[in-house]
Amino acid sequence: MANVDLVISLEEIKAHLNIMEDFDLDDDLLERYAVVSIEVAQCHIGKTFAEEETATTIPFYPTIKVGCLMYIAHLYTNREITTDINQTIVPMTIKSLWEVYREPCIY
Repeated sequence: MANVDLVISLEEIKAHLNIMEDFDLDDDLLERYAVVSIEVAQCHIGKTFAEEETATTIPFYPTIKVGCLMYIAHLYTNREITTDINQTIVPMTIKSLWEVYREPCIY
């Protein structure tokens, strides 16, 4: 898996979420969400992130990063357990940002 520190910094996450840098109570949570967002993106795309593109790897393009930041924001905003009345699904925008890099295949 890609090193999260190299691809999405905590400062970038906080800026995306409009969280003041000196507020650090959720830092561990945000870092876990960053790891999860990268894992989900890699699973969706079907490749791992690396410096060079190969048959099994892909660079961490800015489009992918924006999708990961949006996924982190979605997790952070919807971190409480949902009920039948209050369910939130991952926005299609995130999937659309990652779909560009997905390898076409037959399932």
